[in-house]
Amino acid sequence: MQGERFEVKSDGLRIRGRRFKPAGEAHAPAVLILHGIPRSKPTAGDPGYLPFAQELAEMGFLSLFFNFRGAGESEGDFSIKGWSEDLKAVIDDLEQRYSPRAVALLGFSGGGSIAIYNAAHDPRISAVVSASSPATFDALGIEQQVELWLKSFHEIGLIRDPAFPASVPAWLREFEEIAPIAWVDRVSPRPLLIMHGEKDEIVPAKHAQMLYEKAGEPKELHWVAEGMHRLRVDPRALERVKSWLGKWKEGLS
Repeated sequence: MQGERFEVKSDGLRIRGRRFKPAGEAHAPAVLILHGIPRSKPTAGDPGYLPFAQELAEMGFLSLFFNFRGAGESEGDFSIKGWSEDLKAVIDDLEQRYSPRAVALLGFSGGGSIAIYNAAHDPRISAVVSASSPATFDALGIEQQVELWLKSFHEIGLIRDPAFPASVPAWLREFEEIAPIAWVDRVSPRPLLIMHGEKDEIVPAKHAQMLYEKAGEPKELHWVAEGMHRLRVDPRALERVKSWLGKWKEGLS
């Protein structure tokens, strides 16, 4: 269940992750799982996203999970624009090594935001699932409470350099640039699944509706009844993701 370790360079930083290969299928479609912005240190014994990556491999996908800069086993300090660069570097390496016939992104929370932003700029991305993503980062209150957020990020190790960021205003502007509401319409004509918990306690449900209304076709908005923010631990959400990705895979030429 641990998968095969891999490492790529992004802005000189080592970005580390795991890949899970399907049995007997060359050039299988790939699914990259993108985590959100950590709000606390990892819980001991929590396998995180790896079990779901394994399930996707059993469905015939080449599935990858990696830590963005600042998180987990990867180097660096948290920068939302840097996360976009990390994803690009992972896709570059994936294309060179495996030439998958298509690439889908599955992003949760902040990872969903990166999925939308990168899909808007990278034609190699063929499908997007965005779960619990904010339409704008105002929902998280980072700009309004930047000192508290930076203090928290230093405490949990998401930012490791005491002098980072060199410019707080520039660091904050990255959130404005990445904001999914500005880019979601550019995912079309590639398929997009927007998923959100009805009772998300962190990102209000209206953000999913905003993204859906702005997005082009083909698109789907799926509400998880009574669902909260951490949809990665909600079996109903994960089953919907598998069903949607399975149908997408069947439709590939």
